[in-house]
Amino acid sequence: MYTDPLQKATLWIEKGLNTLFSQRYNPFYYHGALPNFFIWALFLSGLLLFAYYQPTLANAYASVHYITYELPFGNLFRGIHRYASDGMMIFVILHMLRVWFTDRYREYRILPWITGVILLTITFIIGLTGYLMIWDQEAVTLANITFNLLKSLPVVGAPVAEALMAGKVVSDYTLTRFMFLHLGIPLFMMFMLWLHYLRITRPVSEPPLPLVVMMAGGLFIVSSVFPIGLGVLPYGAHDAGAAPLLNGLGSISSEVYFDLLYAWPQYLAAQNVPPVAVLLLVLAVPVGLLVLPYLQKKALRGQFAQVTRENCTGCSLCYQDCPYEAITMVDRGNDGTRFKRLAVVDAGRCANCGLCVGACAFKAIEIPRRETSSVLAEIEASLLSSTT
Repeated sequence: MYTDPLQKATLWIEKGLNTLFSQRYNPFYYHGALPNFFIWALFLSGLLLFAYYQPTLANAYASVHYITYELPFGNLFRGIHRYASDGMMIFVILHMLRVWFTDRYREYRILPWITGVILLTITFIIGLTGYLMIWDQEAVTLANITFNLLKSLPVVGAPVAEALMAGKVVSDYTLTRFMFLHLGIPLFMMFMLWLHYLRITRPVSEPPLPLVVMMAGGLFIVSSVFPIGLGVLPYGAHDAGAAPLLNGLGSISSEVYFDLLYAWPQYLAAQNVPPVAVLLLVLAVPVGLLVLPYLQKKALRGQFAQVTRENCTGCSLCYQDCPYEAITMVDRGNDGTRFKRLAVVDAGRCANCGLCVGACAFKAIEIPRRETSSVLAEIEASLLSSTT
């Protein structure tokens, strides 16, 4: 399988990090939980920024300038907000790669993978709108490129661009739209996180306290040592609060900074990559990730645990031992037996692990591809060969 070398590489990295952090606090083991830490850091630091931010063309830059240079500890919290957003995206990507490398994205794990791709896309949009809200000259340039990329879409391009722009020209409502997306989409993220955890048994949603303290301390140190600056006032801001939208991408200053975690499409457009090619690539990333689980053959299709009704006593041992919550106990009704309950398997949750087969003392549950009789025969043959 093509993921085997990648699995070996991740195990090698894990071993090295275990030496540095110990196995208990290895960040690599909490790649799915650390994004939740960064969500809280973003939420708390964003509350302060939101209290002082004014989403208008005349005041957006001035309010960010006040936060950065005049508000006590304002630049520290702005740095925490910025670095936490980068940290969250980095760990989300690491989490996605780790799940892919270890082949935990198909079959019964497909729902966490699909919701994870949606969460990755949501994180990207939230981060991009955060850059646009600053409304310095870099943000204006980024907005120009974004709107022109959208306008290059056939048929739907102009309406989509106007919907994001809140009209045909940039206005105060444009920044209000950016702020709405930046604050509103995280509410949808909470719902997707719930779906993401729905099919995961005993999800690790929070890293251990020492790791949290280490990450929080790192954010404070990085934000203090490398404070976030502010670009220049938008050209023409004394007249309209922003530069007019360009008909094309125009000449992009070499001083414009593109965060490659969130603004890589705009960076490609600024490098004169055709807009259609950029948009196709933007679309190909989430679509490709969504299709990925279906590219390999479903070897386990239909091979979930099967309950033999007449043998089931309703003891619930299989239900208690199943780590994937794939088995439920239901009222079996009047079927002529003295037993009151029956085990029922949820095919969507079943991982074909066989733990339920080992838990059952009455041979009432089997996995068709690995029936108990064949497994016992293999064990006997193995024992026989080891004694001869």
